[in-house]
Amino acid sequence: MKPLPYQQVASKRLKTMVLMKNQRIRPYIPETRLFSPRNLIRMLGRHTSLFLKPDKGGGGAGAVRLLQRGWGQIEIRTLNRKKVIEIRKLFHYLNQCMHPGKNYIIQQGIDLGEIGGRPFDLRVHLQKPFHRWHITGVCAKVAAPGKIVTNHCKGGLPVEAKHALCQVAGHPSRTIHLMNEIQALSKETARTLNAAFPGLKELGIDLGVDKDLRIWIFEVNTRPDFKMFRSLNNPRMYRRILKNHAMIV
Repeated sequence: MKPLPYQQVASKRLKTMVLMKNQRIRPYIPETRLFSPRNLIRMLGRHTSLFLKPDKGGGGAGAVRLLQRGWGQIEIRTLNRKKVIEIRKLFHYLNQCMHPGKNYIIQQGIDLGEIGGRPFDLRVHLQKPFHRWHITGVCAKVAAPGKIVTNHCKGGLPVEAKHALCQVAGHPSRTIHLMNEIQALSKETARTLNAAFPGLKELGIDLGVDKDLRIWIFEVNTRPDFKMFRSLNNPRMYRRILKNHAMIV
């Protein structure tokens, strides 16, 4: 992968810790802990669904979703497999799913809004070619059938953000309110991370909206892929991203 002339921060946990220090952003972050057996047991006591993710890496690689089924059973889903096991066998099975030698984080699962029965989240692309952060692209990513992640490289379908939000908001005025809140939150997130990491120039923020219209920040990518925007019926947005990216690199 070609090196880029701006700062990148790989650790999801480190970026989350920085964001958690901002009192305005903290309510938007799902509970997130470093993986350990003790932390996993504690979080299973608080949440029906959890995601395990490698602390470093992208594209949904290595992600594991846990869903409690009741009666001492838990569903484990990876990118390609689904299995229901007894919860007492959980750690034995996780040893087979998780990459050895990698640190993982545990993140609270969110009941995301859906389009046609498939969950979606949003990607907000921000760029700083000069001195200020600008939102240059926003889109929704709809998970491929049967997938636990929405990543474009894993079959996620990019769709127009307002169309997706309207599916959960149900009314144009609520959709506009959500978009405004998402944009304000994204800029605050960029400024907060930039204060800790002054060399940042380009960010891809992954957010979700749950069925109660609450917004959540899942992850911030400091080397974001923007090919998904090419799939939208909005060539002007994609050209704007390309133009700013060329100025940055």
